[in-house]
Amino acid sequence: MARGDQLQRHWNLLRRLQTRGEGVPLRELADEFAVSERTLQRDFEILMELGFPVEHDEDPNGKRFWRLPHDFFKTGALVVNLAEAVSLHLARHLLSPLAGTHFGDGFASLLEKIQASVPAAVLEHFASLDQIVHVRRTGKPRYTAHVDTIRLLSDAIGANRSVDLTYRSVWRNDQYTTRFDPYGLVYHDGDLFVCGRSHKADAQRILKITRIESAAPAGVNFERPEDFDLEAQFHNAFGITQRDGPPMEIVVKFTGPAAALVQERVWHESQRLEWLPTDDVLFDVADGNAEGVVATFHLSDVAEFKRWLKGFGDQCEVVRPEWLRHQMREELAAATKLYS
Repeated sequence: MARGDQLQRHWNLLRRLQTRGEGVPLRELADEFAVSERTLQRDFEILMELGFPVEHDEDPNGKRFWRLPHDFFKTGALVVNLAEAVSLHLARHLLSPLAGTHFGDGFASLLEKIQASVPAAVLEHFASLDQIVHVRRTGKPRYTAHVDTIRLLSDAIGANRSVDLTYRSVWRNDQYTTRFDPYGLVYHDGDLFVCGRSHKADAQRILKITRIESAAPAGVNFERPEDFDLEAQFHNAFGITQRDGPPMEIVVKFTGPAAALVQERVWHESQRLEWLPTDDVLFDVADGNAEGVVATFHLSDVAEFKRWLKGFGDQCEVVRPEWLRHQMREELAAATKLYS
C-alpha cells in the first residue's frame, strides 16, 4: 500500500473516532474505509504507539466500540489532519524565496510552534509529505541581500511614511533615485514587489524589490489615497504590470496542445473560452471534434501578456485588435532574425 494512502487513512480514522463519542464498531470502520478488520487493528496499534489515546469499550456481547476521549481535540496535543499538514508543507515551499526575511522568519516561527505542540513520534510518522506533494520551482529569487529593505518598506507601509530609494530599471537600462510612498507589497510568482507613488514620476508605480539598490527612511509621512485598494489594482493586469485606462478586449486563437493547456487554468479573471469546431468558424458551438479554442481577455496592459503568448509559438494567434497583431508580428520577426 502506498505510504500516502496509509497516512490519509490514519488521519481519517482519528477524525472519524472523535466524531462518535460512543465509539464505532470495527466492522463499520472496515466497510467505510474498504480495508480488512486486521488492517484496522494494525492501524490502531500504530496510532497508540504514536501516543494517540485510541481506546475501546465492549458491550455485553463482547463487541468492541473504538473511540477517542471526547475532549482529546480540546485538551490533548495539537493534532492537524493530513490535508492541513500538506497545506503547511506547500506553504513552506512556496514561501521559501522569502527565507531570511521577517516574513519567512515569521512563517518558520509559526511552524516551530506547531511542531512543538505535536508529539515527536507523530512528526516522524507524518514526515514523508514530500512523497505526497512535491513542490518544484523553476528559478527562485534571493532576498537575503534585501532583508533590511523589505522590513523598512513593511514598516513604512504600516506607518504611512515615505522612503528615499535608488532603483535599477531593467527595461530602461538606467538607475535613478526617488522619494517613494509605499502603499503595499505584492507577492507574485515568487517575486516580491512594492506598489506606491513615485515622486520622480509623480505617478503610481510598481517596483521589484530585488532591483532596489538602496532604501532609507525619508522622515516624512504621506497621505494614502482613500480609494486605493491593493487587490483591485491588478484586476485588469495580466501579471504584475498595470496601466491606467479602461481594459481592452483581446481575442486570441489557440490550436493544438496549446488549446488544451490554456483551458486547464484560469489565466485571468476576465478570461472567456469558446471551442472551435473543425470548420474553423469563430464562436460557433463546439462539436465533438474541436480543433482549437478562442480566448477573450479584457486587459489594460499587454507587456506580460505578449511574453506569455510568445511561449506558445505557432499554436497561438492574436485575432484582434489589429494593433496587437502588428506588434506581435514585428516582435516575432525581430526574434526570427536572431536565428537567420
